[in-house]
Amino acid sequence: MPISIVLAMGAGMYGGAGGACGGSAPTVPAGRTIDGYGPDQLRIAATVITVGQQLSVSPRGQAIALMVGIGESGLRNLDHGDAVDNTTVGVFQQGTSYGTRAQRMDPPTAARAFYARMLGVPKWQSSPPTLVAHAVQINRDPNHYTRFWAPAEHVLAALTHSNPGSCIIPANARAAATALVAAIQLGKLNFLDPRYEQQVLNMADGTATPNCTIDAHVLQLIVVAVQSFTQVGVSDLNRRCTGTTPGAGKASAHWRGKAVDFYALDRRSLTGADSLSVQLVHVLDPFAPHGSAIGQSDCRAQAGVQLGTLTNFTSDFPDSCDHQHVQVP
Repeated sequence: MPISIVLAMGAGMYGGAGGACGGSAPTVPAGRTIDGYGPDQLRIAATVITVGQQLSVSPRGQAIALMVGIGESGLRNLDHGDAVDNTTVGVFQQGTSYGTRAQRMDPPTAARAFYARMLGVPKWQSSPPTLVAHAVQINRDPNHYTRFWAPAEHVLAALTHSNPGSCIIPANARAAATALVAAIQLGKLNFLDPRYEQQVLNMADGTATPNCTIDAHVLQLIVVAVQSFTQVGVSDLNRRCTGTTPGAGKASAHWRGKAVDFYALDRRSLTGADSLSVQLVHVLDPFAPHGSAIGQSDCRAQAGVQLGTLTNFTSDFPDSCDHQHVQVP
């Protein structure tokens, strides 16, 4: 089944620094409080958000981190724990398994440690936020964080103009293609080969022939890319439709309409090992169906680039170093 987040989409969704899926860099309003949290606490919140953005964690993941920071310390860098466990310290009240006291008392380091564990929680993207937090924090009450979710959303929205639902994923292939047509018209989505642009147009108007369809997940992932970057360049979609057989030929996922090649982001060419390619993989990972795969493993190996923790991209393989290949099961 396609990714099941259903929200209306419009041309306005494509605006904003950093893209709708990332939000802008956090800015702490001078002299303002948000849900009772003042400048010092909001500066810590901004640090937590910034680390999340650096790791390409979605706004939802950033809000979960803020929720835990609110629930554990009130967004304060506490040098002590509570009556239950006075060995925990910092914004997230982390214990000794997270590192030295100095590491746990350093908000950026503590935030990275929290995100590392959160990203390892199965289905964290779709599970109730309090249960995700509980899986990381191992606190006594799995519903403890529920009341802190709304303040976390408010803080995130105020500092970044984003929110946990700001990555808007259409429910089916036609809706996703329709959103991509809007991106084409705005100049945000470009194609090296006009035949691949035509495939998207035909998916949107319902005229695609059986040999020229594009998997709904592929279209949805392109939507996420368009929401996350200023400009997206696509070089390949359904090759059966165009009769081209480079690389793996008819064995390629492209032959089944289950792959997309991104050749550029923000008008910079991709190699599969550059920083934008790595960012793209992490941006798409939460929204890809489990068992998806990416190319350019050899390009990254040659450049000494590692992708880090991924949830839904479970394999990679060699490919030419002039794009970033993404495919779905």
